[in-house]
Amino acid sequence: MRYQQKIYIQNNNSALRNRSDVNCNMSSDICVFNAPLFNVSGATKINCTGSTSGGTYVISTASTIPLTFQFTGNTDRFLTTNASFKYEIYKYVDSINSFDNVPTYKSGNIVYSAFSGTNTTIQDIAISGLSLDGEFLIKGYYDFTICTDFVNRLGKNIDTLFYKSGTEYGIYDGNTDYYFKAIRQPDKPEFYVNGSNNQPSNTLQQQIILPKKPDASYDVNGNIVPPKPYRTFVINDYSGSFVITLNGLVLAPKEDYTFSGTLVTLNEDILPDDIITVLYTANGQGNALITDNIFVDAPTISGNTSSEDKNNYYFNTDFNKFEIFTSVQPTDSNSIIVMINGVTLANDVDFYQSTSNKKRIILEGDLVIGDVITIAYLPQAPVVNGIVNNNPLVSFSIKTPPDKPNGLFTLEISDSMSFPTTVFTATTDYIVGVTAYGIPFSVTGKVGTELYYRVKNEKNYITFCGNSISAATYSDIIPINIQTNSINSY
Repeated sequence: MRYQQKIYIQNNNSALRNRSDVNCNMSSDICVFNAPLFNVSGATKINCTGSTSGGTYVISTASTIPLTFQFTGNTDRFLTTNASFKYEIYKYVDSINSFDNVPTYKSGNIVYSAFSGTNTTIQDIAISGLSLDGEFLIKGYYDFTICTDFVNRLGKNIDTLFYKSGTEYGIYDGNTDYYFKAIRQPDKPEFYVNGSNNQPSNTLQQQIILPKKPDASYDVNGNIVPPKPYRTFVINDYSGSFVITLNGLVLAPKEDYTFSGTLVTLNEDILPDDIITVLYTANGQGNALITDNIFVDAPTISGNTSSEDKNNYYFNTDFNKFEIFTSVQPTDSNSIIVMINGVTLANDVDFYQSTSNKKRIILEGDLVIGDVITIAYLPQAPVVNGIVNNNPLVSFSIKTPPDKPNGLFTLEISDSMSFPTTVFTATTDYIVGVTAYGIPFSVTGKVGTELYYRVKNEKNYITFCGNSISAATYSDIIPINIQTNSINSY
């Protein structure tokens, strides 16, 4: 960089009044500033003739982007000219096909003594100031004392920001500038109830079964025939899951009973004085009851908050609390019933819902091997468990509305929770400014057929060079099963 110092009168002229002085020296010296050279780790140069690799960030939970400035040459200029370094970041604007001249981020002055030991400085760029998604230009500047003797003595400085320039994309200089791309991870689709699988109703139903002592019967020879044990009964017109209690104690599926369609078969005989109660949501509810059954059959895994992975019971070492987890998100804490070994716990006393993870239930007591846990609740998802309609609608929303039509949502249905293959898929495109979406699907099959669904939110950001940055986020996996053969009607 070359700079010409200002012209100053360089001889004594204090006595001059209204006349010329041929000895006045009006010459000016040239100042050459060899700017320190640097590269930026975490960024790259722009090359639209090929693929611009590197410098790509997909932001999920991070609040900053780390950029490392490595000074590789002319670092003596920091000392001989008392120079400081700074940089600005500019966002690419599609409408003008160039980088904005107004910075979206400015650093402060960085003195050389702060990084002279390594000639490296790591800068954490606050994402909140960048306005994602986008492509960003990094330009470095120097503030230094003018290197000519006379003006140096006057304490004059030059800020190279005054000479901001570039030859490509508005202000990009391929010799000195760097570039990076940053987009936000797509939001997780969150389900909400729409009532498409059912008819509007929203009351919990209760069915009470009082076994009666069977009347005596006789064979052809007049001998008394022992009555058949009372083990089976039918649940009237239910949707979703149900809870069965025997004399006030909650029974566990498989362990205490099995069921197919609406027929329940108990594993043990019951007596005429026993009372069976069934809690369920009726066919046609806005959201059907769901039950999760957890068997504590191994020592409890422990660790810090949110490290439970796929474990449905866990010990949180940060808070010294046992936790259990629902399979899908409940609508709210008031809809949750927790039962351990058949005993119903008190909501907000014996347990309470986490504020950071709605699927986490925090227990006040301990868990031991052999415990049988049942969690009953109304789910946030619109279609869960019992399918009674052959064309239900899956409704979901995202927090941040798309600002470009550069993505799509895909509903995936599989017969396995691990989704090795799909039996049905359907998509709907991003709509700018819209956060709520719905995708219908067709379902056929026999009673008891088990399926799973999820929604993928996929964003495809296209750079000004034409390259694609893709990222995807999945919803929770929701179990469903066909509850009535009538969905196959024609």
